[in-house]
Amino acid sequence: MKHQLTKLVSDKTGLSEALSNEAVETIVGYFRTRLPAEIANQIDNLAQGEDPDNLRDVDEDSVM
Repeated sequence: MKHQLTKLVSDKTGLSEALSNEAVETIVGYFRTRLPAEIANQIDNLAQGEDPDNLRDVDEDSVM
């Protein structure tokens, strides 16, 4: 998933893949520090390529 995001950013902005990767890492890092741990872990898993269908459901109370 991270590679797909990096490519998307690169294609849409014209940035190099290296700069696009840095942008994606920055965004993922931002969400990782701002969201509850359970959701941040799921974002990490998605960024590392885990199939989103394999992620367990998030308890809505943990989001609020």
